[in-house]
Amino acid sequence: MKTFSFVAALALAMLSSTSLAATTTTGGVCYDPAHVNSVTEATISADFQTIKEKGFDLVRTYVTTYGTADMATLAIAQGLNVTLGVPFDNDDPSATANYVTAAISAGALSNGSASVVQIFIGNENLASVDTVPSEMLTYIKQLQEALPDVPIGTVQRNTEMLDSSRYSAISGLADLFTACDVVGVNIQPVFTANTAAADAITLVSNQWTELQGSDTESRFPGLADKLAITETGWPSAGSSDGNTGSVTGAEQFYSDYMTWAAENLNGTRSHHFQMFDLPSRTDTVFEAHFGICDEDGNEKFTL
Repeated sequence: MKTFSFVAALALAMLSSTSLAATTTTGGVCYDPAHVNSVTEATISADFQTIKEKGFDLVRTYVTTYGTADMATLAIAQGLNVTLGVPFDNDDPSATANYVTAAISAGALSNGSASVVQIFIGNENLASVDTVPSEMLTYIKQLQEALPDVPIGTVQRNTEMLDSSRYSAISGLADLFTACDVVGVNIQPVFTANTAAADAITLVSNQWTELQGSDTESRFPGLADKLAITETGWPSAGSSDGNTGSVTGAEQFYSDYMTWAAENLNGTRSHHFQMFDLPSRTDTVFEAHFGICDEDGNEKFTL
């Protein structure tokens, strides 16, 4: 792993103990550092400090390293537990190897009670495939052997678990979930047509219940006990398919979700989407507006 200039982070004690049950009280928040024009080690560290100050004790990252910045090192230095993302490119699986190496190093970090609590390979990368890439299983096994105390898995959409047109079309999906210690599911109610913000938590709850049900168990034995919600949120702007983003709606869903999650999820298995707006995201009318803070770090509502 590369040497980084963040001196305080490098002073962390290196311990190899982490357990999914060993953290957190408030649950987590998803984080992408690209909300600023120029991402540096300093901006990432400042963001993690903000996340901690806003009351979160767990952050989900989508990459292991961002340029020369090691995400886990910087987050743990701020006292945050980390759900660490390892990118997986279906068209270039070998590119994941360096991220896996960095993740193995990250899995040994701790700072008091802060550590890497789980590692996910791939994020929604099965949305348009018909076969699970074999390299995903190889990398999962490599991480499990190197970090036996850190749960390892993958993050996929609820669609791949609940929609028969998708789960029946992907060869090797059940084997992938069986190989995982933990499986993240992204549930985004705003992408279900004609869903009001006030009803969004009901949709999340119903889908979570379905994921825990006997039909899902018959398709994917043992999946229910492995599941974590790795994305769910409501945007503050945008309108499509009968759904409208607003600050009021975002605030209501945040409050509803935090209440629901406290009653239904272990804190390490809950990740609200997301910390900051991402103005560069233009792939849907909603993607730029999911932050509970704007791109400058200003709260949209009281947390």
